[in-house]
Amino acid sequence: ENAGKKKHKMVIGSAEDIKAHNELMERFPGMEHDEPNKVSLTPGQHGEIVWQFTKAGIVNFACLMPGHYEAGMKGLIKVGKK
Repeated sequence: ENAGKKKHKMVIGSAEDIKAHNELMERFPGMEHDEPNKVSLTPGQHGEIVWQFTKAGIVNFACLMPGHYEAGMKGLIKVGKK
């Protein structure tokens, strides 16, 4: 749920994918996506990403609206072994 006053975009993926997508969003901030590892939410909107992790490791997530990633809206998901 986006309880804030600004639009947010959550993306999960590798550090390289997120960095590349963040650079693209800086150039084209109004870009919209319909991909299973991304969700965009306007204020008050609900959404979800349903993802099945198939191997252990680290997966990155971040908000890629311009300036949000740089402000610290990012983190890691630690996926354990079965």
